[in-house]
Amino acid sequence: MPIVDPTAWAEGPGRDTTPVTVAMCGDDPAALRVVGELVRQVGGVPAVLGSLERARQLEETAGFVIGLAFAGVDPRSAIPHVFSERSRPGAMR
Repeated sequence: MPIVDPTAWAEGPGRDTTPVTVAMCGDDPAALRVVGELVRQVGGVPAVLGSLERARQLEETAGFVIGLAFAGVDPRSAIPHVFSERSRPGAMR
């Protein structure tokens, strides 16, 4: 059984079809490439946000977003989607 169920992010009735962005930090370019490819294989969009020095900020942001979700608030209302060249519909990845 795969560790990640690739159907978890699949399109379906009533599902948001916006690709899930997976934020990551790291100092090893080869490792970031491998993880980025795994993210793409399950339908996500990898976003490298910097070195391991930024990992604490990433974890704090994740805690904020999870807190919103558990409070019944859609995190997208606090962190709206902003299109980038990579995330525009039809953009090459």
